[in-house]
Amino acid sequence: MPYAFIGVGQCGGAIIDAAFYDEMMFKIAVPIAINSATLDLQTLKNLKREHWIGMSRDRGFIPGTLQGFEHFVSGGYGKNRAKAEEDAMRFRDNLREVILDKVRVGEGEGSGIGVPVAFVAFALGGGTGSGAGPVVASVLKEMGIPVIAIVVLPATHEGGLTAKNAVESLNVLIEHVDSVILVDNQKLAYAESAESLFQRYNEYVARSIRDILIGTVIERVDPSQYEGYAPVIDLKDMIAATSFSFGKRTRPGFAALGRASERTRNFLHYIFPFGGYKEIDVISLLYRSFMKLTLADVRPEHAEKNLVLLRIPPVYLTKRGRINTSMAKQVMEEHSRLGETHFGVALTKRNLATATVLLTYRPNQISRLKTLGQLASQYKDISLRVLEEYEKDFLESEA
Repeated sequence: MPYAFIGVGQCGGAIIDAAFYDEMMFKIAVPIAINSATLDLQTLKNLKREHWIGMSRDRGFIPGTLQGFEHFVSGGYGKNRAKAEEDAMRFRDNLREVILDKVRVGEGEGSGIGVPVAFVAFALGGGTGSGAGPVVASVLKEMGIPVIAIVVLPATHEGGLTAKNAVESLNVLIEHVDSVILVDNQKLAYAESAESLFQRYNEYVARSIRDILIGTVIERVDPSQYEGYAPVIDLKDMIAATSFSFGKRTRPGFAALGRASERTRNFLHYIFPFGGYKEIDVISLLYRSFMKLTLADVRPEHAEKNLVLLRIPPVYLTKRGRINTSMAKQVMEEHSRLGETHFGVALTKRNLATATVLLTYRPNQISRLKTLGQLASQYKDISLRVLEEYEKDFLESEA
């Protein structure tokens, strides 16, 4: 059963394209790039026409292989989120059909169509992504597919219109997804030549998500083969770690993503590939991943819950090179106010040890969401509903 990775708009498409730099991704997931501008699709390096869906104002959603595609898909929406949402809603049935065709699975009995989880990536501040992205998520949810959204927050200096788009888009999105992973452009706001860093930032996000998917699907550990603590997790753990339950109701959490890596062998052993594995300080690796979170102005110890996946060569689960996974799990529990951590280990053939973390917060813990709400209200009388609604749910659940 393939997973689905759908990028909407220029930014979303770039993130999904970067995720499929690794050929292994094509074995377990189907990529889809949705855009209203052919020029944006043509910049993709790893996703060919068979993975494109064009968004035409007159013809709706059309496959990239359609003759005359460039003629029908041009111009884009600029920052007109409302128009993109209107057109996506108008061609909603058409959107469902082309997604079904791309993932190549037939609709079965009841809910679900054979896609275990779908990832939907887009920028919140623009037009195509922020308008059509939540519609794509809602179509997937109607098909019974769990949805993890990867959304990019605009930086403060990008102004009130992008903030308004972000707030409006989030207000719709949270009703149709299981989890929200936040990627924050504010992290690049003060960097020199920030524009040139966006590609590297997209690649960092894509690499982190790719680690989790490959690690939980292809590189799963069989704990019975190893002594000591070798836990496994899957994408159900990813959703559980990035969502909140209030009685019978579940709402998406807001997670920051972090990743750190360390080479396990020195250069000499790349030439002579035997032995020579370095000692890996997993605790240090975790703390370095905390320093590289995709969200500005949050503290790791304030997270409500979390997930971590370690990808390591097999030698680190043997007596000769064993790492202290129990201590690493304890560190993650200490960084969870609810005492909930989803801790997993995956094996890799690469000479690289990585720690990928997701730290999940309540909306009112995230100052960037409050700032966007304030910027948006200056542009238009609008509020970010989750800031108030989630706190009511938490107060009622704690009563």
